[in-house]
Formats: sequence, C-alpha cells, structure tokens
Amino acid sequence: MRISTGKILTAVTAVGVLATATPAQAQSADSAQQPVTKAAATSAGTEVAAAGLRKLYDERFTVKPNNAHYPGLRVSPAKAMQSLKHCFNCTFPVKGAPKKFPKENQRLNLEACAAFFACKDAPVRYHGLGSMKNAWYFTAEKGHFDGQGSKVYFNFYTGSKGYLELHVEGYVTHPSVPDSLNKRFALEKWQDFAHNMGVELD
Repeated sequence: MRISTGKILTAVTAVGVLATATPAQAQSADSAQQPVTKAAATSAGTEVAAAGLRKLYDERFTVKPNNAHYPGLRVSPAKAMQSLKHCFNCTFPVKGAPKKFPKENQRLNLEACAAFFACKDAPVRYHGLGSMKNAWYFTAEKGHFDGQGSKVYFNFYTGSKGYLELHVEGYVTHPSVPDSLNKRFALEKWQDFAHNMGVELD
C-alpha cells in the first residue's frame, strides 16, 4: 500500500488515503488490517508522500517504561490511540500539545524545547491517514524550525515479537537547526513519547 502522490495535504484532507497494491503487496482486506502490515504500509506510503523532502530520521521505539525489566507491552495499537484520544498531551511530550486529540487540519502551536538549544517555534497541522486508524502525521507551518512543509509521521503497530512499537519518520525542507541537534531532539522526544505511553498502558 502506498499513499498517492500529488498534493498530499489536499488528497488526505479531502478523500483520505488513495491506495494501490503491487503484486508483491496484494493481500486480502483482513490481512491488510494486521498491525505489522500497517507499519510497512506507512513506511512505503510516507516515502511517496514525502517525495521532494529530505528524510532526517526513521526510528522505531518499543513502547514501555524506560526502567521496565521486561521486553515490552503486549498491548494493541488501538489501545495506544484510545489513550491519546482520552488525553493527547498526557503522553505526547512536546510543549503546546492540546489535551484534546487534534481534529483534521487543526493547527497546533507546538514549541520544541531542549537543554541543548533554545526553544523553537514548531507550529504544525494534524492530518489522519485515512483507514490507518493507528497512524497520523503533522505538516509544518510557516515559522517551524524544520521548514514549512516538513512532515513527521507517527504509527503505532505490533512488532514481530508481539510488542507494541512506535514508528516515527521525519522529513525536512529548510531546517534552521543543524541536523545533529535536530535528530537528537527528535530521538529524545519520541523516546519520551514511547516511555510515556508505556507508563500509561502498563
């Protein structure tokens, strides 16, 4: 499955994700709903959707408390999304995140703050990914330190060992922060996100 090219913002907002399947990807409707398949679809789809952008990072995190001695949580991706919809900023770790789960095309005036650089404006708009209920993405607005039009994709899925995972991909246009610091901030924040969700679901 892959997201159609063209104006991703218009396409996703107006009609959802337009998907096609290659012979290698052909599968039944039931199997298409499997969490691991969703993760693969998100990865393939974002490559197409973000054409022309520069990939900054592509990371996967096990959702669990950082100090947990067990390998992970056998919790469904739907449970993670239910938690977010109950209270978005209870687990999403970026300053300015609202308590209510964002609506389609809603602007979020986020602010990226870290010990190693001053707080940076990070306004974004939220977009769902059609039938992929456990995934969404943000598109950067003017003034974002990643550059207007940058995108970050999030997807909760069940990993090959049955544990809940978080997949995050970041694409930038004209970042005002050096890549090394940008990646460091992103990795720390999304690890915090996975940790917060692990604490919430544990």
